[in-house]
Amino acid sequence: MVERGVHPAFITVAIQTYNRSATLAETLGSLRDLRCPEATEYEILVVDNNSNDDTPQVIQEYRRLLAPRLRSIFEPQQGLSLARNRALREARGQIVSFLDDDVIVDPDWLSAVAAAFEEHSATVVGGRSYLIFRAERPAWLPEHYEFYLSRLDYGDHVIVRTDHDLYGLNFSIRREAAVQVGGFNPSLGRRGLVSFHSGEESELLRKIRACGGVVVYEPRAIVGHIVAQERLTKKWFLRRAFAAGFDTEILHLSDGHIPRPSSPFGHLLRCCGSMVRSILRREILAPVLFGKTLAVTDALGSLYASFPRFRRASRYSQQRVAAAGAPR
Repeated sequence: MVERGVHPAFITVAIQTYNRSATLAETLGSLRDLRCPEATEYEILVVDNNSNDDTPQVIQEYRRLLAPRLRSIFEPQQGLSLARNRALREARGQIVSFLDDDVIVDPDWLSAVAAAFEEHSATVVGGRSYLIFRAERPAWLPEHYEFYLSRLDYGDHVIVRTDHDLYGLNFSIRREAAVQVGGFNPSLGRRGLVSFHSGEESELLRKIRACGGVVVYEPRAIVGHIVAQERLTKKWFLRRAFAAGFDTEILHLSDGHIPRPSSPFGHLLRCCGSMVRSILRREILAPVLFGKTLAVTDALGSLYASFPRFRRASRYSQQRVAAAGAPR
């Protein structure tokens, strides 16, 4: 799986997009300032995942501005994992660097990614992501829970063979390795703009690690994540927390771990107990109390997923769909 000592001579920068033409334009605009090592060549591949806004016009404009590197394809079947798998099939590069359609890319991002693959014989490289708020940051939002907005920072030092999660907004992988493990599971991940489920990157990383792949955190590979105003509501965070708990439990069970029947319920009780203690201690500042609420909601999602009839109904269990969308 790991091509040790091979310099990444060609990288496909893959952007999957659905009805985010405004932020897609910002993402593509930031790529105009990209600096690239002389020994590394790259292309930019935009996968239009069935958009019905002016995304085609934006792509056409930047095809001219980023010529000859930019090309695009249309993927009619809705789903982020399906769009990523299409990118894996269509990519010309031996490494595919996935970006979201709402990030601002640091000019040295690609240089850092290329160096990490070469220096560490990496299979997967993930980088740092910070948040770009276009509206006022809510006072009730605990900093600890900014990871729900895809903020990621494991420090200033490279971590080789990290067991941390890496996020799909800044996620590079050797194409051959991704294809060998079946790509991204189409029954996981976002569908459209209203889905809150994820977990496809975590599942893929588990498969890569199980095959002996080297997963690297490279802090110099930096992107900024634009936070849409509609995400800065308590309702959005509560729905996101519930989905995160559900997805985590589904992935845990999929690994063959059979928890005690009381395990998710015990987790929920501990979270509720922590909230009650905060109230009794009058720790009722908005970030503290809302953080406890998010922990309880996450635990509720985990408990919900632990019941077999709900687990069977999850998209993760639909292996027929997963098999149909795997890259070849």
